[in-house]
Order: sequence, then C-alpha cells, then structure tokens
Amino acid sequence: MRRLMCAMVWAAAIGVALLAGCSSVIVDSNLTRRQAVCENQPPDVSPDAQERLELVDVRYYGFDGKEHQGQVVINKGLAGDIRKVFAVILESRFPVASVLPVAHPEIQKKGLYGLSPNTNNTSAYVWRPVTGGRKPSMHSFGLAIDINPRQNPYIRGERVLPPGSRYDPAAPGTLTPDSPVVRAFKAMGWTWGGDWAALGLLDYMHFEKIPPDQEDWVRRRLVGGLKVDESAARRD
Repeated sequence: MRRLMCAMVWAAAIGVALLAGCSSVIVDSNLTRRQAVCENQPPDVSPDAQERLELVDVRYYGFDGKEHQGQVVINKGLAGDIRKVFAVILESRFPVASVLPVAHPEIQKKGLYGLSPNTNNTSAYVWRPVTGGRKPSMHSFGLAIDINPRQNPYIRGERVLPPGSRYDPAAPGTLTPDSPVVRAFKAMGWTWGGDWAALGLLDYMHFEKIPPDQEDWVRRRLVGGLKVDESAARRD
C-alpha cells in the first residue's frame, strides 16, 4: 500500500510539473475577436472588410528566449497559412519581438488607432492606405502581414521605416531569401517585399497574398477607391 501511495504522489507531482511547464508560455495577447477586430478602429473603417477577418492565436519564441502567445488578425482565407507559418517560426525558434493586434492596448499607446512608425510589432490587419498613397493597403483587408519591422525595414531611397532601423541579414529575427519563414510563405503563394527591388523599394518585413476566391472582391474595392485616412500611412 505504501508503494502504491508513493507512486500516486509521484504521479501527481509529475502532473503538476507538466502543467507548470505548459503554463510557462507568456501570454502577451488574449483578446476576443470583437476586441481585436472592432475596437480602437478609425471611423472610416469598412465593416465589409472586418467581416472577413479572423483572430488567430500563435506561439513563438521572443528575443528573450522564452515562448510567447500572441494573436494575428488576418483574412479568413489566409488563417490556415498563418498557422502553418507560425508553426515553422516556433519550430525553427525564429525570434519575434511581439505579435499583438493593432487594437491591443499596448499598441494603442504608440499612436492613434495603433498606427505608429516606431514599433517592432508583428501584425497583419490594420486599416490604412499604402505609404505615400491613397488606395488601401493590403493590410486593410487582412491580406498582408509585417514581421519584425526593426530587423526587416521598409527602404525606399533614403526613407527607412521604422526610423533608425537597419537591415542586417546576419542579425537574429531578420528575414532573408534562405530563411525558413520566407520559404514557408513563398511555398504557399505569398509575395515577399524583399523581392521588390525592381519596384524601387524593399519591404523586408512584408508578405501579402490574395486568395483566388477573393480577387474580384479586392479588385472592386481598390477600383472603387475606399477612403482611407492618409495620415494613417506607415508603409506599403
């Protein structure tokens, strides 16, 4: 009987240890879909675009070496891709600074509606125009994601965003053509801004994709000229 009791105690102890291990994940974001999609949004936001958005919980290792939980607001047609990419990010231990929806209080502190050029947050959906333009960015439809902006800046001539950032392919968290993260995105048909040199710019942080069944929907909204506040522009 004593041996049985000891075995039960050890089993309980192991169970507690396993639970403690599971709870070691640092939860950076745990918003509801309504909070992430509908709150802290510009007044001209499109309800039509919002209806197509999904909130995806993701896990990744931060630059602190610890496992974190964040959230991505993405077009429903791309939610599966995002889960697959973050599985690669987690498995390869590619470090990510933070993954918070722009509606998150911590991002809202950085600027109106969470729009600020001075951030190192990974995010997808944000209602804004392309940099220096009036048409909606692919981010406005949840069809683009930016990863580690400070390690993977937007560069056009002398303009660099975020300000003061620098692209160093050897630095942790930097996206390169051989990066498992870049390869994973491209394998699923995404376009990488790091390949846009022929367009006169490089947007290393940026990935975008339009699901085939939404091409007409996106085209109509671009041609229709959705009004997006130009002051919200951050990058393409």
